[in-house]
Amino acid sequence: MILQLIGLTVAGYLLGSIPIAWIVAKLVTGKDLRTLGSGNVGVMNVALSATRWAGLLVFLGEVAKGVMAVYLATLLVGCGFPQPSIPAPLECQLAGGVTVLATVIGTRWMIWLRFAGGRGNTAGLGAMLVLSWQTLAIGLAIWVLVRLVSKSSFWATRASLIIWPFVFGLLTGSVAYFIFGLALSGVYLTTHETVTDDHTIIKERWPSLWAFLIGPKRRRES
Repeated sequence: MILQLIGLTVAGYLLGSIPIAWIVAKLVTGKDLRTLGSGNVGVMNVALSATRWAGLLVFLGEVAKGVMAVYLATLLVGCGFPQPSIPAPLECQLAGGVTVLATVIGTRWMIWLRFAGGRGNTAGLGAMLVLSWQTLAIGLAIWVLVRLVSKSSFWATRASLIIWPFVFGLLTGSVAYFIFGLALSGVYLTTHETVTDDHTIIKERWPSLWAFLIGPKRRRES
């Protein structure tokens, strides 16, 4: 089992390190995504620096990373496809948790891009869709509630990241998943952007997201 976990850790990291956003941006714009926009190798930077359809393609690819991480782990350990309604054996929980964590780390620090990367949020979303979509829904509800009360996306993100591991553990009845959730939240929190004025993030990010969803992107002429 130890050797399997080591192998899955390496496989998960390499899976996460596939620079989907960088490749798509390069094909669409001919430029290095790290030199565009925020420099983040992720969905939103592609959507805003290239095209929204390119951003959608990257989104689907990153979700697929998370889904593949779970299936890769469980199939290699011999558990078959995960079924949220049926508690997974401990070895399957460990395999899935380790592989997903490694995949998110690979997405954030890609070996092919000199350890630049994205935030790993979309890959994590894909994994949670398979492991426990209920936890994902509750985490989103917590984010929205805190956002409405505090008017701060920064604190909404922090609150949801702190609370969701407990929800994940309770809904699945798994200590292993709870520990995995804490570790994953730790990765997100330690690399979560720190700002003194969250108004700047809200002002810049939300209109951009709205434009991405409903209308053509307006390019800034350099």
